[in-house]
Amino acid sequence: MSTDMVEALMHRMKNLHEFVVTTEVPNGMRFNGVVPFDTQIKDGIIYARVWAVEFDEAVEKFNEYLETCK
Repeated sequence: MSTDMVEALMHRMKNLHEFVVTTEVPNGMRFNGVVPFDTQIKDGIIYARVWAVEFDEAVEKFNEYLETCK
């Protein structure tokens, strides 16, 4: 592993935060397999706790997962 990769990994580890991403439950959504986030559904809204460096990254990760739930 190169020094740059180690530094990038250390930076990521030091800067991870847990973000709560919310969205309406999509029509026809079905969870497939293991859900990789701490997730709750309440009143038609999904609340997912997603670890990421930035909020936009958390949203992107969650949206990628939702694409598998069709």
